[in-house]
Amino acid sequence: MNRTLRSPAMSACVLAALMALSALAGCAGRYGSMRFDNAIQHEFEAAQVLPGDRYYTTGSEIDPAAIVALRVDRPLRGAWREIDATPALLKSLADTMRRNRPVGPDGAAILDDKGERIGVWYSYFSYPPPPRLLDDGGVELNPPIPAPDGDGPARLRDQY
Repeated sequence: MNRTLRSPAMSACVLAALMALSALAGCAGRYGSMRFDNAIQHEFEAAQVLPGDRYYTTGSEIDPAAIVALRVDRPLRGAWREIDATPALLKSLADTMRRNRPVGPDGAAILDDKGERIGVWYSYFSYPPPPRLLDDGGVELNPPIPAPDGDGPARLRDQY
């Protein structure tokens, strides 16, 4: 018996399988990465505002869990507040973050899927999951997470 894709039922099954595979591939998306960088920590502590970047915080407005700066062409989506970063504001936030924790915040570069730096991260918590790169140029970045043992912040440099 010669079976081909000519039967309507077989064609429908093949079409459904192809659509399911396409949907799964679309969900995978593109992801960037994060890389610990001591120089970024010092940039935040020196209150250097990066020209052409937009700044965001999460957590408390006066003692944030993290500060992120992304290139203007890479808007941040998710549970973050955009702030009007000035040297005085960055100094105040970084000083508060350092003063209120037993270990100071770490800095990290936020990289796209080609390894190009698109932003910076400053937090006393461990890295979030990798940044998701959206088709419109936006970036989804989860807020920072506490240490797995729940016993205070996880240091970035201890993990990488």
